[in-house]
Amino acid sequence: MAEGASSLPSVVQAEEWVGGKPEWFPVQRGKDRGLSPEDRRSKRRTVAGVVESGWRPPSGVAAFGLRAVLGVLGEPDLSLALTAAHLARWRRTSRFCGVCGSPTAPTLRHRAMACSACDHLLFPKVSPAVIVQVVEGSRILLGRSKRHPPGSYSVLAGFVDPGESLEDTVRREVREESGILVTNVRYFGSQPWPFPDSLMVGFTAESAGGVLQPDDDELEDVAWFRAEALPPVPPAYSIARTLIDDFARRHGVDPATVPTWKRTTRPG
Repeated sequence: MAEGASSLPSVVQAEEWVGGKPEWFPVQRGKDRGLSPEDRRSKRRTVAGVVESGWRPPSGVAAFGLRAVLGVLGEPDLSLALTAAHLARWRRTSRFCGVCGSPTAPTLRHRAMACSACDHLLFPKVSPAVIVQVVEGSRILLGRSKRHPPGSYSVLAGFVDPGESLEDTVRREVREESGILVTNVRYFGSQPWPFPDSLMVGFTAESAGGVLQPDDDELEDVAWFRAEALPPVPPAYSIARTLIDDFARRHGVDPATVPTWKRTTRPG
């Protein structure tokens, strides 16, 4: 991005910045739902590029890590950037067939990488994960990961195992991470989350008892918090924050007053 900008560059700008021969590929967000009617009518060329290792931006341009732009870009640029990052990683990690080991290449038949020898198709990987707002009366259950900034907490989350329903995963993850049993599991919403390739599926649930004690090594702490005494929690772009804000609002607390954690974000 140009230094100080809050939107993605045009294709012309990007091509001038990159130089060499990057790999360009089209990016759409939910069949163009992230684009304005004008952009859809004009078939705006929305592409992503994969540059060679060691590329450095020219003067006046800054290269940002994906998390660093979450609080900078607005829609539809943010959704397009997240989608592009997801697809770029998939292309980078799908260069060879998992069946016969031969090289793969993009195919026009699908959004897929096709094996050059056996025609096996590798579609973009999407890893479903649940994230859940667990409440007990006027309290919400939050956990502190080693990856969180000091003193910060978030709602509990975890990946879906083979053979599990999403509701099964909610019950298992909450029990493993906190020792708490849950009931009344209900769907809340979802969010694409390309870190590296997740689809976060949000739920609400109520405590059904249990002893507050994590049973794995993912969390440093789990605790109950009241809406008026929440610790620093994730920023507004995440479904984690949406779940926490929903809890705060239902208990008479303005989400704008809930502290947000501060993560060091540097270009790169």
